[in-house]
Amino acid sequence: MQETVFRKNIEVKKEMELLYRGNRYKLDYGIDNAGKSYISFGEEFLPAKHFYSYGQLLNEAMLGISPLRDSIEVLQLLNP
Repeated sequence: MQETVFRKNIEVKKEMELLYRGNRYKLDYGIDNAGKSYISFGEEFLPAKHFYSYGQLLNEAMLGISPLRDSIEVLQLLNP
């Protein structure tokens, strides 16, 4: 997936199911107890982590041992 498409999907808050090296990941959105919006990202069936900006998501999210920022181009979007 192109980074521009990935970013645009996040800007419009599109929920995404992604495939990376045979593992499925889910990206969706929520609001914490303090009322702050977050991006929820993680491997399917495992607890997701919350990220409060696109930059934080790119810099801190992991796909196994690979940083998300280095792996966007090889992600497969399962729910176009």
